[in-house]
Amino acid sequence: MKRPYSVAARVAAVGILAGATLVGNPVALQRRHPGVLRQVVTVNGRSAAAGEVLVKFRRQLASFERGQLDQQTDADQNHAIGGAGVRRMHSRRYDTSTLLAFLRSHPDVEYVEPNYIIQSDAVPNDTSFGQLWGLLNVGQTVGKAGIPGADIDASLAWDVSTGSRANVVAVIDTGVLYTHSDLAANIWSAAAPFTVTIAGQPITCAAGTHGFDAITKTCDPYDDNGHGTHVSGTIGALGNNSRGVAGVNWTASIMASRFLDANGTGTLADSINAIEFVIQAAAATGANVRVLSNSWSSGGFSQALLDEINKAGARDMLFVASAGNNSSDNDVIPRYPASYTAPNIIAVASTDNTDTLASGVGGSNYGASSVHLAAPGVNILSTYLEDIGFPYQYLSGTSMAVPHVSGAAALVLSRCALSTAALKNNLLASVDPIPLLTGRVATGGRLNVNTAIRACMPNFAMSATPATRTDTAGASSSYTTTVTPSGGFTGTVTFSVSGLPSGATASFSPSSVTTSGSSTMTVTTSTTTPAGSFPLTITGTSGSLIHTVPVTLTVSGLTTTTNVASNNNPSTFGAGVTFTATVAGSGVPTGAVTFMDGTTTLGSALLNVSGQATLTTSVLAAGTHSITAVYGADSTFNGSTSPALSQVVNPAVLTVTADNASRNYGDPNPTFTASYSGFKNGETLATSGVTGSPNLTTLATGTSAVGSYAITAAVGTLASSNYTFAFANGALTVNKALLTVTADNTSRNYGDANPTFTAS
Repeated sequence: MKRPYSVAARVAAVGILAGATLVGNPVALQRRHPGVLRQVVTVNGRSAAAGEVLVKFRRQLASFERGQLDQQTDADQNHAIGGAGVRRMHSRRYDTSTLLAFLRSHPDVEYVEPNYIIQSDAVPNDTSFGQLWGLLNVGQTVGKAGIPGADIDASLAWDVSTGSRANVVAVIDTGVLYTHSDLAANIWSAAAPFTVTIAGQPITCAAGTHGFDAITKTCDPYDDNGHGTHVSGTIGALGNNSRGVAGVNWTASIMASRFLDANGTGTLADSINAIEFVIQAAAATGANVRVLSNSWSSGGFSQALLDEINKAGARDMLFVASAGNNSSDNDVIPRYPASYTAPNIIAVASTDNTDTLASGVGGSNYGASSVHLAAPGVNILSTYLEDIGFPYQYLSGTSMAVPHVSGAAALVLSRCALSTAALKNNLLASVDPIPLLTGRVATGGRLNVNTAIRACMPNFAMSATPATRTDTAGASSSYTTTVTPSGGFTGTVTFSVSGLPSGATASFSPSSVTTSGSSTMTVTTSTTTPAGSFPLTITGTSGSLIHTVPVTLTVSGLTTTTNVASNNNPSTFGAGVTFTATVAGSGVPTGAVTFMDGTTTLGSALLNVSGQATLTTSVLAAGTHSITAVYGADSTFNGSTSPALSQVVNPAVLTVTADNASRNYGDPNPTFTASYSGFKNGETLATSGVTGSPNLTTLATGTSAVGSYAITAAVGTLASSNYTFAFANGALTVNKALLTVTADNTSRNYGDANPTFTAS
């Protein structure tokens, strides 16, 4: 390890405003690439290139269609960017908002968005005494007194590896000063000429090319700002060479892809082309680009940029991005590209030499879910503009935190062959927990490269295919478990499995593998194995190393057939009917059967040991019923439904009896009434649904002689769905009338004889 470098002559106020462009850098304006003077407008509260949009079409337009669209939009530029089918359009006449509105209404447009302006995420610092505290913190004062151990433990990691040129880190930034004496040996160079296609233009880069300039579309990523060179030094400044600073990697391979200009600003379109160059250059030259370092951000969401990042992820490239320097919560106000949820992104916050989130001017953004971890980013000394007399500089910001993570990723890869997903997991799982970062970053911790590199060596990974097997009880299912070594692993891995359902057994063939290989796990179920989905855990053990991989066993229930029978068909309304369901399978099903009358549930019953269930009912209305029995399955058997049974229910007989009545001779007939007998299920006339009334008649009239006359009952207006009617006559008794005989009053004189008496 080399000594920290102390700069004798400091550069005053050289850097970048938080979330803005580089300012106060008169030297940079004299450099090879002056800052681009582009027109900028505000769209959705964000800076964007005036009159420009990025558009992706749902299909490839024919040349005449593209010509028509160019005419409609008065486009003087319409060319491809990146590799995801996105085009950059510029209009001479229309502003950005008009272009957005017009293209969003176009039926062939998948998406359209502003060409946002992007800034590097660094801020200037004028601390006079610098040390590489982020790599080794012994409590030295860098701006303020540090806390020993508030670093990424690089010095301990160097006991394992000091880097490798086998893996390439691409710095997407302002370029790199590839002639810097503390960087030159670690700058990637193309071994032979190669050709890429950027913005629809074939570009041939010569042997010895160190990267690309997406602004000028040339193969020269010369840095006239210093930001990209500073980032590169943290990743891979030469180590142990008795001069300057040391990067996280003493030995590295750094490819530069420039899209930020001398002012530290660039466009979304150029950032996409810068990434696309790296992807194509890796394919064309065989460069094993595994890490993209991105110390820049923008406030606007871009689907086009996300598509390009996903494309890089598909090429196994980790995308490390700065969280931003607004002291704001990215969970609430996203900052891109760090806030994309692409699986290959690591979003990085910045901490100082006391493990505190960077604050004040240019304070670090944070996010409990959207920012993954923190890394040193305050008062960071690294390589700078050596060609104009300032070989080293101190800068602060999440820009400076990112290369610590990018460099750590490269250092881990120098020792361990990890996929991007495994590399990301390795870095995030290896952080030092920092209480002040709890709730601020997702891991609650700060990068520790020593923990990360030691966690990946030597080791093995396990995978299993397929992830899910489905079979019936009593059958066998097989899975292939594969062991992949890393970090020089040569051990023997022994397999076991847990989570098997009852009645199931498992075996491995072979039972173990050495270094690498595959084993077949066979799971055999029995007819008593319950149906369901069972998560299994396959465990591989090699000494103290234990890894697991989940698979799922889905056991389908055994097939059943259900039939239903009636003991009384046809039946009569009110009479009991017993339905018997029989459920058959390979074995004896258990559980419940639900009896249905069409879509109406009649009731449920449990199966007995013979696989039968019964239900007795007397409430079926008169008519024809479609009876089914539905078996609802148990832990072993699948459910089934019986064929429909046609149950006929005939109406019951309701007897209507005319009530007896009487009157005296000569009186009119009384009002006749009737009585009902034969109601079922406890019904009464009021609840039975019987409507109307019977017709009750007699032949007797007021002049009919004393005697007995029949009262005849007939249907009249009676009606019922569940009953038919039978009638019984009553009797009308005509009694004798009471005749009163009254003696008439009479008179006579005294002595006369009585007159003849009369009566009335």
